[in-house]
Amino acid sequence: MAFTDLIGQQQAKQRLGVPLMGEPGHAFLLIGPSGIGKKSLAREFAKGLLCAHPTENGGCGTCPNCIYMREHTHPDYRELLLDPGEKNIKVAEVRSKILSDVGIMSQIAQRKVYLIDADGLAEEGQNALLKTLEEPPKHVVFLLTVSDDSKLLPTILSRTVSVRLVPNTEEEVMEAITAAQPDTLPEEARLYARFSGGIIGYALNLSNTSWLVNDWEELTDLILRLPEITRTELLNGIYTFFDAEKEHFLDLLALMSMIFDEMAIAISDPKSERLHDEGKKDKMISVIRKHRLTLGKIGKCSTVLGETSKAFRANGNFEIIVCRMLLALKKELSNG
Repeated sequence: MAFTDLIGQQQAKQRLGVPLMGEPGHAFLLIGPSGIGKKSLAREFAKGLLCAHPTENGGCGTCPNCIYMREHTHPDYRELLLDPGEKNIKVAEVRSKILSDVGIMSQIAQRKVYLIDADGLAEEGQNALLKTLEEPPKHVVFLLTVSDDSKLLPTILSRTVSVRLVPNTEEEVMEAITAAQPDTLPEEARLYARFSGGIIGYALNLSNTSWLVNDWEELTDLILRLPEITRTELLNGIYTFFDAEKEHFLDLLALMSMIFDEMAIAISDPKSERLHDEGKKDKMISVIRKHRLTLGKIGKCSTVLGETSKAFRANGNFEIIVCRMLLALKKELSNG
C-alpha cells in the first residue's frame, strides 16, 4: 500500500510526500476528527520514512523495511496508543516505551519512527514527552495524531509540523464503503456517506448496522405523510416511534434535516442526481406540488429542527419537545 491506495486526503498526502524526498524533520502532527484516517495515513508515512527507496508516494513496498512494516514486525517502529477503556496513556508508558528507547540507534533503517496517539496524552504525559521533542535525537521522527489540537500544549504544537485532514467527499466515502463491503447497495452507500459527514471510519461503522437505513425509510415516509396525518395519530402513534428511539434522538433530527435538504433540492431541481432515493423522488415531488411547498417553508422546518435540538440538549421534557416539533412541522407542511 502507498499514499495512492489511501482514499482521499490529497492535500495531506502531498504535504507528507515532500519530506520523504529530503530531510523530513523530527515531528509531525496529524489533526482531524476520529475516524478520518489519521493513523492509517501516519502508518503509510512511517513506512516511507523507514523505506530504503521512498518516493513522494510513500514507501516502495518491496525493500526489507517495507516488508517488515507490512508484517508489523519492523524493529525501528513503535506505536503508543490509548488502550481500550482507558482515559489517558500512563506517563509510565511514555517513559518506558518512548523516552527510554529514543537514545538507542536504529537497527535496520536509517531512522526510528514513533507513532503516538496524542488524544491519550494528558498534560503530564505531554510534559514528559516535551523535552525529547525539544532536543530530539537526529535519527528519530515522531508522528502524533490528535482529533483536537487545542488540547495540546502550545510548546508541543510549536515543535511539530501540523498536517490537517479534512472531511472526504461523498464520492470518496462511497468508494471506501464499496471497497470494504462490495455488496452494499449504491443508495445505502450514499446514505452512509452523507450521514458520516465525510468521515470514512464513521461511515464504515454505520454500514455494519441497520438502524440508519431503517430510520431513514421510516422518517422519509413520516415526513411525506405528515400533511395528511391526524393530530391524534401524530401525538400518539408517531410519538411512540420517537420515544422508542430516544437514545438516538439527535441522530433522528440529523436524518430529518437531510430529508428536508432533499425536499429543497426537489423543489429547486427535480431532476437532480443528488436526490438520495430515486424510488421516493416521484412521491416527494407529488407531495411538494400537492401542498404547494416552497423553499421558505422547508427552511422553517429546518428552523424547527434546530430549536428542537437546542431544547433536547437543554434537558427539556422529551414528550413536550417531540409533540411540539411534530405539530410545528405539520403546520408548515400542511399550509398550501
